[in-house]
Amino acid sequence: MLKNKSKYIYQLGFSLLILILVFSSTTLAQKRKPKPAPTTPSTPTEKAEPTKVPEPVKPPEPETLRPPETPLTVEEMERFVAIIETAMGDITVEFYPKVAPNHVRQFVWLARSGYFNGMSISRVLPKYIIQSGNPGSWEDTNSNKKKRFEIPKLKAEYDANIKHTRGALSLARPSGDPDGGTSHFSICAQKASSLDGQYSVFGNVIKGLEIVDAISAVPLAEATDKPVDRIEVKQIKIKEIEKPLETEPKQ
Repeated sequence: MLKNKSKYIYQLGFSLLILILVFSSTTLAQKRKPKPAPTTPSTPTEKAEPTKVPEPVKPPEPETLRPPETPLTVEEMERFVAIIETAMGDITVEFYPKVAPNHVRQFVWLARSGYFNGMSISRVLPKYIIQSGNPGSWEDTNSNKKKRFEIPKLKAEYDANIKHTRGALSLARPSGDPDGGTSHFSICAQKASSLDGQYSVFGNVIKGLEIVDAISAVPLAEATDKPVDRIEVKQIKIKEIEKPLETEPKQ
């Protein structure tokens, strides 16, 4: 009986040992199990605004030049002379405001506004006529290219008594359009009777005819009426004289 009791106690102790081992391993496994990372409450994401495309920058409007609202009087224009400063020398002209008042007004306005500055002698008929006043002869760096000149066309102002004599200043125009002159002007190196009644004479050279002669004799590019070397018109100055010139228009 004692033997059976000892066997019973042994079996009970073994069972307790098994239970302790099982419990210990479970507890150890629970301790080793990683804890889940704490979760942070999610915040709502802001909706991204659409990217704004910048508007293209508009270039500034060009400066616009127009004829003066108050026209010059004939009496005022009688006191003016123009000095055409070229790379080959100066040419001084008087005006005929009684004969061609609108042509004189337009020429004076363009000269005072700097329109002729930096142009060139754009056309030469050898020992006959020289011509300038063409905006197409401005160089690319000329500031006038950034301006807008509103130049009206001029109605012809012919006078049967005013001829294209040597030194005559007249306004060029498109062929077939007698009222289409704007800014292109010609100076005669010789008498040009074929132009009488076709182009408006509005002045005459009073100083510097030798410069006109020299320009009219320059070499021209082959098969053209353009000088080989550019002859710049630096500027045209309008000068007021103390009293009107007493000379009469040449006939």
